[in-house]
Amino acid sequence: MKVNITLDDELLERVDEYADKTYISRSGLISLAVTQYLNTNEMILAVKDMAVSMRKIADMGKVDEKTMEELKDFERLSNMLVEGIK
Repeated sequence: MKVNITLDDELLERVDEYADKTYISRSGLISLAVTQYLNTNEMILAVKDMAVSMRKIADMGKVDEKTMEELKDFERLSNMLVEGIK
């Protein structure tokens, strides 16, 4: 999809320089950067949720259905992250 965005002149210059050095188009670099940013933030939230889930498991001594779903979400995001690194 085609979109219009506004970037600071210095940032756009940095984007263009990096894109040229790495043989990526400007659009490709921006798409990659946004994807990495979103994935990172999703993972940060998932790690926080994982800590809460682990605390619940420790406190309850068992895994309830909601906690199991949270663990599955964490596993899904972890797999996505690992696949993105390969």
